[in-house]
Amino acid sequence: MYHVREVQVLMNTSTVLLVATAITGCSSVPAKEPDRQAATATFREPPVVASRAGVLRVSLRPAPSTVSVGGQRAMVEAYNDLYIPPTLRVHPGDTIRLRLTNALDEPTNLHTHGLTVSPRGNSDNIFLTVAPGQTRNYEIRLPLGHPSGLYWYHPHPHGFSDAQTRNGMSGALIVEGLLDPFPTLRHLPERLLLLKDLQVENGRVALTHIGRNTIRTVNGIVNPVIVLRPGETELWRIGNVGADVYYQLTLDGYHFQVVARDGNRRARLEAKDTLRLSPGARVEVLVTAGAPGVHLLRTGDIDTGPEGNQYAGTVMATVRVEGSPATPIALPPGGALLPVEDLRGKITNRRTLVYSESKDGDTLFIDGKTFDMNRTDIRVKLGAIEEWTIRNESDELHTFHIHQGPYQLTEINGVPQPADDHRDIVDVPIRGEVKVVIPFTNPTIIGRFVYHCHILAHEDKGMMATIEVDR
Repeated sequence: MYHVREVQVLMNTSTVLLVATAITGCSSVPAKEPDRQAATATFREPPVVASRAGVLRVSLRPAPSTVSVGGQRAMVEAYNDLYIPPTLRVHPGDTIRLRLTNALDEPTNLHTHGLTVSPRGNSDNIFLTVAPGQTRNYEIRLPLGHPSGLYWYHPHPHGFSDAQTRNGMSGALIVEGLLDPFPTLRHLPERLLLLKDLQVENGRVALTHIGRNTIRTVNGIVNPVIVLRPGETELWRIGNVGADVYYQLTLDGYHFQVVARDGNRRARLEAKDTLRLSPGARVEVLVTAGAPGVHLLRTGDIDTGPEGNQYAGTVMATVRVEGSPATPIALPPGGALLPVEDLRGKITNRRTLVYSESKDGDTLFIDGKTFDMNRTDIRVKLGAIEEWTIRNESDELHTFHIHQGPYQLTEINGVPQPADDHRDIVDVPIRGEVKVVIPFTNPTIIGRFVYHCHILAHEDKGMMATIEVDR
């Protein structure tokens, strides 16, 4: 639960040291202390680095590190020796000044997933790489009107994205203000649940299969205990920050009130019994505790198709409701939040993209081509609002993600979808299609970036392409 008491950060020109976190009763366990991590089942939040006076300063050092998760020790790749690295908390209009020092033996870089920020220069530019032993200073400026919600950061060097993210290089990024417009909700306690998975073979993270013998964790912990008071309402920010694995969450006897998807507030609260999170997806929900008792947060069985992966469900966390009752809070009348723009009447152009695979599944394509960073696949003029049909001609599930901002999902296999949210990841059904409407209207996004399947093993096998927005 995120309660601000004190954030003390010591800084010089190249280092940020967390002396005290903004977490009440919670701390992140460094990767070099695996026994402590394995011994506790108490829910813990990651450490926090927050912006001050409009600037967030942080240093990240990806390096080999040994962790213990679920009683298994493994050599991983981690930021700052933390399997769950710092959560970065900023406000709209802030600037992130991030120093990335590469202590790996392969190239890396950094992508701020979902942010509507510049793809040029030393901002959210995935065409940059940081070679082993090198350091790069990123400066990422958020527009004043940037949507508030849960985002995340991870590496994005083509050919290495899957392995580095699977090894543990991912963390949360929160843009403050999601509930500020709603007086009864703005002071709710928050809880960040980062879903991260790994498969361990011979003391290392396995990279040869997806979903088999998978250890699935919340904030790096197997089945942590979450304690709520009867009648208490919390905002849960849930993010799938793994590379390839899906989650299908249920909480015994409860439903979730969905506030936002992929960092974008919905037009109204949506009651859901199940939360399906594709790789990279996030959801922010209200959870209100009932009578005292124990309830299990589970992920269900997943099947991504005959050419995909199948893996069994498991318990993700144990929720205990106990203690003195809390005063109930009032939800907005009728669940109404704030209007969401419907883009369907503003379309200026239409395109169709086709996902396909080689017969052996080792090479994946968009429009019959594999990724080439030196080729520009689509050019768009600033101000365009385009409808894209993404068609999946394979026998496994894929997803669609585009950098530098969200879009509106309008159809799934011909079935119209309500215009009540925007998002940045959707599933593309097996032998099916989706339609999305993408606004290229924000001058911040001028430049060259990518779109791809966010199952990162698929991206690294070629299912990614480039787009350039110019005036």
